[in-house]
Amino acid sequence: MNTNLKPKLQRFASANAFACPICQENLTLVESSLKCENRHSFDLAKFGYVNLAPQIKQSANYDKENFQNRQQILEAGFYQAILDALSTMLSSLETSQTVLDIGCGEGFFSRKLQESHSDKTFYAFDISKDSVQIAAKSETNWTVNWFVGDLARLPIKDASMDILLDIFSPANYGEFRRVLSKDGILIKVIPTENHLKEIRQIVQDQLTKKDYSNQDIKEHFQEYFSIQSNQIASLTNPITAEQRQALLSMTPLLFHVDQSKIDWSQLTEITIEAEILVGKAL
Repeated sequence: MNTNLKPKLQRFASANAFACPICQENLTLVESSLKCENRHSFDLAKFGYVNLAPQIKQSANYDKENFQNRQQILEAGFYQAILDALSTMLSSLETSQTVLDIGCGEGFFSRKLQESHSDKTFYAFDISKDSVQIAAKSETNWTVNWFVGDLARLPIKDASMDILLDIFSPANYGEFRRVLSKDGILIKVIPTENHLKEIRQIVQDQLTKKDYSNQDIKEHFQEYFSIQSNQIASLTNPITAEQRQALLSMTPLLFHVDQSKIDWSQLTEITIEAEILVGKAL
């Protein structure tokens, strides 16, 4: 163990699944940087994460405020049904050791799951540096290996992950298959037609797609992974005015909707509903 390392950064001393995003060689901790044998170097940030996608431009729609809004909604328990279902799944996968959270946002799911599954090693990334910074700052156990990463080429070694979590995030099935271990599984969480149905009903006149279906996502999934099981996780909760504002400003559904014409006071409850697919590579 690197005794000069700050406690917040100690976790990276045993994080052995990282691969250099430039040359794909192993990354190991040297002082306070992850380095490969070709001398590519990535400094650990003081907050407890590493940027393994320094070349990526940051997106405008997902700014720091957006992730703070998301954190407020997630911490308030609206996504509890999904969290509980995922936690039960992880409990049943006793021999699976390594977990990669794809597009982790502000880190809610990895943070909560790590607390209840401390026997597993969590890696979690997002393309947004702001969100990864919020994630690292919010995690007080200093155990999740947070990093900024690019889904196009994951800075993760081949066959090093036992479980992939893809929660409302894009997919790169070629990369998923590459980083998954031999019997590894992909858990993909996708919205159902009832997800945020109360918002959808209010703004339906402005939506280009009136009806949502996740069928296309499932068909794409099945081109690369066979579905071992699937279940629905659903929860409808009352929502306060403050929570409503946070939810409305964070949902991609409304990025192209003129909200000034809408009376949101009628939105008093919200449904969070997802289908959870468990897949193995074909």
